[in-house]
Amino acid sequence: MFLTKKFISRRTVLRGAGATLALPFLEAMVPAATALAQTAAAPTPRFVGLFVPHGMAPGYWVPEKEGALPTELPFNWKPLEPFKNQTVIFSGLHSRSAEPPPGVTGADHWVAAAFMSAQKPKKTAGADVYNGTTIDQMIAQKIGSQTLIPSMQMAVEDPGANSSNCGEGYSCTYTNTISWASPTTPQPMELNPQVVCERMFGDGSTA
Repeated sequence: MFLTKKFISRRTVLRGAGATLALPFLEAMVPAATALAQTAAAPTPRFVGLFVPHGMAPGYWVPEKEGALPTELPFNWKPLEPFKNQTVIFSGLHSRSAEPPPGVTGADHWVAAAFMSAQKPKKTAGADVYNGTTIDQMIAQKIGSQTLIPSMQMAVEDPGANSSNCGEGYSCTYTNTISWASPTTPQPMELNPQVVCERMFGDGSTA
């Protein structure tokens, strides 16, 4: 077997250019037969956690069959079709331990908070909330340093904007976020799409 791929160092390229410049990573700078994950070109993995409470249309979110993703993804995942070979979709996740005891209502007020933590939130309407560190924040602690923004939390509504008690004696904190950096540190959700866009791409004020 012959490997025609040649390794070119940054220093070699800079000497040939005869100038000092910030050189982007080039494919030719990867030594032959080197695994992509071991190079500077290794892609940064991404994780997205979504919680949809009432009125969800499963067909817009959940693939029809288990296994490899089909050529056409569900409506809400269409933008990921070019990357479907690098995408894994988990659906149907639910924390049974967070369900209310028989005869007790108000499941929505704590099941949402337990979605990614598998921890039944403490029943309180005060500031002494207690849940569990969610998996998205565990992942952010591991790979968040590789991106400009370690994690972003977004929502479409604030059900407890005018109340501290969202029912059954549970704080609205449990319904206002599904992301917790620690058992006592809920991550605030951003409701304004413009703010989200500006955080990701800038507001155009700088060139």
